[in-house]
Amino acid sequence: MRRFLVLPFLAAMLAFAILAQDAHAAVQRIATSFRHEGRTVRVEIYRPIGSRAVPGALVLHGASGLGRGWFVYPFAKAMAERGIAAAVVHYYDGLGNRKGKASPRIFQTRERIVKNALSFLASRKDVRADSLGVYGMSLGGFHALALGVADKRVRAVVSLGGGLSGHIPKSAVINLPPTLIVHGSRDRVVPFKRALAVSKAIEKVGGPVEMKIYKGVGHSLSSKTHKDAVNTIARFMARTLRAKRMVAEAPRR
Repeated sequence: MRRFLVLPFLAAMLAFAILAQDAHAAVQRIATSFRHEGRTVRVEIYRPIGSRAVPGALVLHGASGLGRGWFVYPFAKAMAERGIAAAVVHYYDGLGNRKGKASPRIFQTRERIVKNALSFLASRKDVRADSLGVYGMSLGGFHALALGVADKRVRAVVSLGGGLSGHIPKSAVINLPPTLIVHGSRDRVVPFKRALAVSKAIEKVGGPVEMKIYKGVGHSLSSKTHKDAVNTIARFMARTLRAKRMVAEAPRR
């Protein structure tokens, strides 16, 4: 009798393992693009397989561009595995052949490209326009925070190794949606105090902010902290963007 009970149990466990494995791998990559001031900006969207509209999030690279994708693709895939359409934006494409693409002097020029990318993502039928987020690393983190301040469509912001641009007053952080600040305490590229200043400014106005500090870690994360950052950020995005809005939610100013 016990043998007959065990067999169905094992079969069920095997089926569960297969489903879990499939769920982890059920991500598709869509190569697409949009036009910005006459230039083509490439976008790679990682999303869960299926036709149902899901929340969306921009994934913004740092000052050195995509490089090997260490700070973009793992994050995009992890978000997609959690039910989010994550769009890796090649936003430097919108700058053409100009030099100094990471220069602070053209921050607002890049800002327009990123905002256009958000509009492009929101226009897709497979993305929920009412549930959009933005994640950025380093320079991308600066742009993520700036977009969160300026655009009410943004429902979640994550900055990894970034800060608030000098042209944005701290008083403007009252407009930020739920925000996650991730930073290394020994960051020499973007000093930790800049991330701390953003967090304190949000707390001062009673805004929703979370902070993940990697003690003794610099701008480039170790393998261990990188893996933790991927999971932490993907979970935050999923929890924030997939949550049902509260009826009495206070409108952003």
